Amino acid sequence: MERKSSRWRFMNPMEWLKAVYETFGTPYPRASLVVVAFLGAVCFGAVWLFAAKQVEKGRQVSIIAPAQVSGTASATNGSIANTGNGNNLSQSSPSEKKPPKKE
Repeated sequence: MERKSSRWRFMNPMEWLKAVYETFGTPYPRASLVVVAFLGAVCFGAVWLFAAKQVEKGRQVSIIAPAQVSGTASATNGSIANTGNGNNLSQSSPSEKKPPKKE
């Protein structure tokens, strides 16, 4: 399906590549190969880093709260010992113990 109009030649990327190769590739084949390989590597690296940033954006790293550690139990003058981390208190006493369940 060959088109003869000049407009098609302007839009055809193969015509552009042929013109660039005739200008730079024919007189300097090795140098043009190195330049094209370098440009290809730079483009590939840019696309790869862009994809990595998009994946990183998609994964929202959730920060897990550290596990709460209860403080030491202390009692004064025969009172019930309180344990807790400063925010939540729980009282430990012998009357709260439940007997083990029998099956």
